[in-house]
Amino acid sequence: MNNPNVSETLNKSAGQVALFLYRAPKENHDALVKVNRHSHDFFMKHGILKFEVYNLNTREDMMGFVNLAKTISASDNEDVWMEIQYYRDANHVQEFIKAIEGDKSGDEMYNEFMRLITPGSIVTFGDFGKLEEIS
Repeated sequence: MNNPNVSETLNKSAGQVALFLYRAPKENHDALVKVNRHSHDFFMKHGILKFEVYNLNTREDMMGFVNLAKTISASDNEDVWMEIQYYRDANHVQEFIKAIEGDKSGDEMYNEFMRLITPGSIVTFGDFGKLEEIS
């Protein structure tokens, strides 16, 4: 985001995030990028504030912290992915879920996503509320 006003608005309006961590075989990288690009468009169409996907860069421990790749048991032939979905609040999450229920194109996207990731690898999911007294 190049516009600081947009970034500032997002930071103030995103009071809840959903975080997903998962593994996928490295050979599925390009296909998973394509599915996540579709997910981004699908989620934005249905009112999510922001949808971001990240790929783990390093696997070394640092300053006594155990690298996430070890924590979720990623093999050398797997990428570690993190997805962050931004919402206004818990009510916005429910509005979003209701909005996507009637859109069957999401089912195909979900099935393709599940085919590409390592089975059983969505090891972390969590809804986090923003701590206003810190942020």
